[in-house]
Amino acid sequence: MSLKMISGRIGILAALACAAVVAWLAQARPGHSDEAVTDPFLGQAEAIDEGEMTYRSKCMGCHGKAGSRGPNLFATKLTDEQFLETVINGRQNTQMPAFGLRLSPDDVWKVHAFVKSRKGL
Repeated sequence: MSLKMISGRIGILAALACAAVVAWLAQARPGHSDEAVTDPFLGQAEAIDEGEMTYRSKCMGCHGKAGSRGPNLFATKLTDEQFLETVINGRQNTQMPAFGLRLSPDDVWKVHAFVKSRKGL
């Protein structure tokens, strides 16, 4: 299989992952398209612990404890929805990869819950 074919398949998988997240968000919030999407795991100790483990294995290398090669997530001003979208889709023209094929939306929310639990400490 050529590199071009592999790249094309990865693009298709990424598009499917993005579509799945959009569908998940719509399903989770039927009739609430005008309201902000919020993290369902905020304040849940078990979810925060799981989010910390994921942060340490997937995010710490770039974001460190207070920023490093990547921005300080503990000082982020992203909304909950922007955080989810950024982690799942990545950021073009930066080193932030898309994690949509590696983490579920719930995994991302748990990382977010961990990050939010540490703000102001």
